Amino acid sequence: MKKRIFAAVLAALCMCAASCGTETKAPAATAKEEVKEYSFDAGTVTEEVLAEITINSAIEKGIDELEFYFTELDTTKLTDASYYMCASGAYPDEIAVFVFDTADSAAAAESAVKTRLDKQVSVYESYTPEEMYKLEDAIVEVRQNVIFYAVTENNSRVQEIFDSFIG
Repeated sequence: MKKRIFAAVLAALCMCAASCGTETKAPAATAKEEVKEYSFDAGTVTEEVLAEITINSAIEKGIDELEFYFTELDTTKLTDASYYMCASGAYPDEIAVFVFDTADSAAAAESAVKTRLDKQVSVYESYTPEEMYKLEDAIVEVRQNVIFYAVTENNSRVQEIFDSFIG
């Protein structure tokens, strides 16, 4: 009888030990969390801005022209873009929405947009210094795979419009 009890206890211990060895593991967390990438019509955003904010003699430039204004911008990574500027060059006003294929592409392109802003500052500080307030308050914002850029008389309102599309 003692042998049977001993065998039963031994069997129970073996089962407990075996179940501890087959630990169920939760799926490993990825090193990089999934990033929501935005997809919307860039032209719709800039049109909404232009409905409220005036850019004198505004002209839209196509994707094929962007590299002239935004040096080092890799346009092959763009899925959509809309860029308006003052055609006469008398004012620094411009707005752009760039939608990239990935968040990494947008982050890499941020320097091209900042370089554009720096060039505008260097031109307008001596050309029309009274317009500098627009440049000092400019928007260069990367959100996931989108870059918003604005130099206008009311950048805070432009920011609100940008925010309404991203949320």
